[in-house]
Amino acid sequence: MIFRLTGTELPKVSIVGGKGRALIETSQAGFPVPEGLVLSVDFFNEWLIRIKGSKHWEKVLEKTDKAHCELLVDMAKKLKFNEKMLRCFEEEVSLLDDNLFAVRSSSPEEDLEGTSYAGMYESILGQRKDQLETAVAHVFSSCFDYRVMAYKKEKGLDIEKTSIAVVVQKQIASEISGVAFSLNPLNNAFDEVYINASFGLGESIVSGIVTPDSYIVDDVEQKIIDKKIGDKKISLWLNKQGGIDQKTQDNKDKQTLDDKQIIALAQMVKKCEAYYKMPIDVEWAIEKGKLFLLQSRPITTYFPFFKDLLTEPGKNKRFYIDLMALTQGFDDPMSVLGLELWANMLIEVKMHMMTPPANGSTPAIYGKEYFSLTAFQKVVGKKNAIKFVSSYDKNIKNIFEQIDIFEHPFEGRVEGTEKARSTMFKSVFKMLPGIFIGLFGNYEKGIEKYLETSNKIINKTNMLSSQDDFAKMSGNALAYMTQAMSTAPVIFSGMVAKNTMASIFKGEDVENELSAMNMDLDGNPTSEMGHLMYQMACETSFNQVSSRESFIENIRNRTFEQSFLNLFDEFMSKYSARGFNEIDVASKRLPEDLGILYDKLIEINVVDNQIIKVKEKRKLAYEKLLVVAKKKGKERKFVKAAEKMKATFGYREHPKYLIVLIMAKLHDICLEIAEEFVRDGRIENKYDIFDLKADEIDQARKNISFDINAARQKNLSGYVSCKDWPLVIDSRGKIYKPKLEVMDGDYIGDPVAPGKVTGKAKVLRTPYEKPLDSGEILIAKFTEPSWTPIFTNASGVVMEVGGPLQHGGIIAREYGIPCVSGLMGIMDIIKDGDLIEVDGFNGLVKIIQSA
Repeated sequence: MIFRLTGTELPKVSIVGGKGRALIETSQAGFPVPEGLVLSVDFFNEWLIRIKGSKHWEKVLEKTDKAHCELLVDMAKKLKFNEKMLRCFEEEVSLLDDNLFAVRSSSPEEDLEGTSYAGMYESILGQRKDQLETAVAHVFSSCFDYRVMAYKKEKGLDIEKTSIAVVVQKQIASEISGVAFSLNPLNNAFDEVYINASFGLGESIVSGIVTPDSYIVDDVEQKIIDKKIGDKKISLWLNKQGGIDQKTQDNKDKQTLDDKQIIALAQMVKKCEAYYKMPIDVEWAIEKGKLFLLQSRPITTYFPFFKDLLTEPGKNKRFYIDLMALTQGFDDPMSVLGLELWANMLIEVKMHMMTPPANGSTPAIYGKEYFSLTAFQKVVGKKNAIKFVSSYDKNIKNIFEQIDIFEHPFEGRVEGTEKARSTMFKSVFKMLPGIFIGLFGNYEKGIEKYLETSNKIINKTNMLSSQDDFAKMSGNALAYMTQAMSTAPVIFSGMVAKNTMASIFKGEDVENELSAMNMDLDGNPTSEMGHLMYQMACETSFNQVSSRESFIENIRNRTFEQSFLNLFDEFMSKYSARGFNEIDVASKRLPEDLGILYDKLIEINVVDNQIIKVKEKRKLAYEKLLVVAKKKGKERKFVKAAEKMKATFGYREHPKYLIVLIMAKLHDICLEIAEEFVRDGRIENKYDIFDLKADEIDQARKNISFDINAARQKNLSGYVSCKDWPLVIDSRGKIYKPKLEVMDGDYIGDPVAPGKVTGKAKVLRTPYEKPLDSGEILIAKFTEPSWTPIFTNASGVVMEVGGPLQHGGIIAREYGIPCVSGLMGIMDIIKDGDLIEVDGFNGLVKIIQSA
């Protein structure tokens, strides 16, 4: 029923709770833990029986509300020890050589990984022995507190199993106390210890009545790298007669810990982390110069990162950029198979400069692919690496202006890049005819050649069969993309034409008109998809449908008007492969859920949509530019350049479209194979196949004894759950965030698409979480093609991540929507309904009036 902290037993968490187990464990491990004991869950059996036998408990199970929980708490506070409880308790407490005690909760669910009950349970300090029974009852009662019960429900824990243990421990009369973290919670750095300290008892920090000192220690160098002295004007002190006294601190601006104490505390925290083999936060206290460990618990809110990408403490760091967020507009982890296929495709398309091993230039691991700037600069040189990455996004540029990556050269060999130089030479040689046509030849022939190649790829893709070995077949299919890349340089025609127009109108005030020439370009499948969806949304028979289910039924029964069905059939033949995270082979396609199309179409504002205005905007811009060109005597040159740009520049999005078509075909083939596995009882859900690697799919087909679920479990074991993936992180877990630049009230980002607009903001983290009304300005982290329907409703766009070549920037320019990007953290600043101004010419965003 009762366990001493200095005992030899190490009871389970279910018996003594997380806090009690940690105190027993650290005490046995030799850490300076004040003596005490734990009243186990079993100690309170009779109390739990009485509480759970009450009508109030039945009410709480029926409806967990504040009123019924408070009745339980009041009932529990009045409970008294029975004879057996009292006898055991008094016997154990008599062995503790102290007069004052701290009484704290220790729940079986508290302080476990994935849960944090910080501040929910009650602690009572400075209790005399004659006050302990009442204090224990008060702490026990807090397990029925409404906040605790509601939190358990939110976490999916069974409230019927509610129980608690209670710690009774010698009260340290601390002169200095606080909390410390074995990693820096401000930036996730694994090699930095973060310490808060204040005078008196640590309760002043926990309760938030003071601003404590904060110290950051570099554990590798064993030096203090940051100090901030807090305003510690109030402090709490132990009254020798019992209870707590609050005092005004005269020396509130004095540093609480000296440097020697800071280093010693950091060392103890790191020893505690090493003992538990996980990041730990601790409560500590100093009494008469002696350091005590009062409590230790796992840190539940840090980002663990992947062990495969970490370097040893003290070794050169590697710097990683989330490649999918930066270039593709999403940061959710891809499927096992999806990442494998995507990474292998990048090897070919990027000429072996982007390689997926952990020591490669773009490590692909557990659903994520990173750009290893440290490795890449070893392959292409320091200046080229920085120049290449900085061209993508202002956030990246700002971050790496603060980091000297050259102090951390890549140690070892960059795996997979051995063929980079020879492959690059061969690939460029193959591309030369396309480049020549794009720069100097007949661009119409270049387009014809590219379309011929892409049609061959589509035809080959359609011929793929589930009868072939999947690994070999998928590898060959992705290699098709090298053929497309050899003819894709036709877009150089558009680049040359764009530069030609810039030179023609140099010095003229026609920037807005030149930008409008990016609109309504031929060959951009994402833009063409948007136009087709707009036409479908305008159809009368579609607008008569009132639900997702009705839409699907009308499609299946072909009861829509023929004009809508014609558009639908065209859309399905061209774009049914497109959707959320479309480059992932595992992502569902429209044929599997036609309701996805309905969800997109109903979001399109057919009355006020950027698509309606595109042709007219480009036409007016063309006419104005033509007048200026005539005056300069460069009419013919302008007309030719404008035609060439319109005809070619949109094709820069086409290769990705081909990739998506290939992935969609492989997706269908996987599901065919998976249906065999389901029929044979080897997997439960056909989508489980995407948890396998390509060669494992073949092994499973050839060998009936191959354990598919064991392979899946192994592949998924390293996946990490994270709501907000860091854009830049180093190999010691440190997360880097750019500081938002502000000047005269304007937030300064990247000017991605020109124009100036004022409107109300709408913050969206996913495309369809809430409607984007006409005239509103979209605020998003980033976008991908699945955002297109609502994207075109926006009067302006602000993105946290994404440069001119990401989907959001391209579509914003094509539809003439002012767009600013590179404003990391802006989603936490701008709120729904704020009146803001977006200046896409200068990359400025201003909050005019808060909602």
